[in-house]
Amino acid sequence: MNVLVIEDDNRIADLVERALTEDGHSVTVSHNGREGAQLLLSGRFDAALLDILLPEMDGFEVLEQVRAKRCKTPILVLTAVDAVPKILQAFDLGADDYLVKPFILEILLARVGAIARRVATIELPPASAGGVTLDRNRRIAIRLGKEIALTRKQFELLETLVRRPGLITTREQLIEAGWGVTADVKENTLDVYIHGLRSKLEDQSDKGLPLIKTVHGSGYMFVVT
Repeated sequence: MNVLVIEDDNRIADLVERALTEDGHSVTVSHNGREGAQLLLSGRFDAALLDILLPEMDGFEVLEQVRAKRCKTPILVLTAVDAVPKILQAFDLGADDYLVKPFILEILLARVGAIARRVATIELPPASAGGVTLDRNRRIAIRLGKEIALTRKQFELLETLVRRPGLITTREQLIEAGWGVTADVKENTLDVYIHGLRSKLEDQSDKGLPLIKTVHGSGYMFVVT
């Protein structure tokens, strides 16, 4: 892949550039957020690694700007910022993955490899079940004629559930769909996202019957009545 690395620490940037190059990728390095955002918006890159603490424009601003301009390039946040609220903020702004420094190079390469596989995957047909239809281009769910805006992570999780109506989707499957196969996700992070989805999808006509059912000890199920 053609990978953009936005990192102001020269030592880390050089290390990552070498590792990615040896792994077969073409690498471009930017050392500040404003330039990095411009490069991302050029559409030249298949993936990007993004630091948060950057000069001129921080990583959160970069994410917000490029996603607002419909840049769909997968972005892996690579940073020393490890506070859970900040991690969730990055995902809500459109990050595809998150890796905390210091990191193991093999893990970084595995996550970049996972992004490469997703980029190469043929786009699936629209997902629809139980009166819910998903529009990936607009990142919305349509239910009872109502359009429901979703965050990127919420959409990925709901799409995974909707494509398996009436079947148990394990926590591991959902975490892989939302964060990647090697992600280290806190125990309650998935539950927080599911709670948010339920709140957005619920309707007074449901009579207390949830669309997303908890299957204790296993995961969740998208209920089709």
